[in-house]
Amino acid sequence: MNVKLLLILLMLPAIALGQAATEWDSLTQEQRMILESVQERWSELSPQRQQNLLRGVERWQGLTVEQQDQVEDRFQDWLERSAEARSRIRDRFERFREFNPESQRRMRERFRDFQNLDEAERQNLRERFRDQGPGAAPGGPGAFPRPGAGPGPVPRGFP
Repeated sequence: MNVKLLLILLMLPAIALGQAATEWDSLTQEQRMILESVQERWSELSPQRQQNLLRGVERWQGLTVEQQDQVEDRFQDWLERSAEARSRIRDRFERFREFNPESQRRMRERFRDFQNLDEAERQNLRERFRDQGPGAAPGGPGAFPRPGAGPGPVPRGFP
């Protein structure tokens, strides 16, 4: 195959997305410092992935030092989890994204309510939830709306 044709074919995904690859040397010093862990494979990343990482750098730069510390702690916690635990978390997140925005908002609100409880109250709710068995939700059957369904009741104090 003609080398020029091969190069054009390899560039089509970037052209189709309207994005060109970003050269490592074109990044600012601070961007390179933040992204140093991907420097070795930067040129192998798709332009879309590079842009996603650069947007992440922008968000990171907008965080306070306290927020950055919190993100680092959460990331370390993530790394310490087993592959199975990370997979369960990803699955839950994907299921959550299937709910309509109103249901998501209410679930987030209930979770904030749960976080505001003292530890003894949270532990009590966790135990009550576990005692109901797999698939059970506080508040009885139907307490959680089905993904895509209208905004059904969401139990208060959902952990």
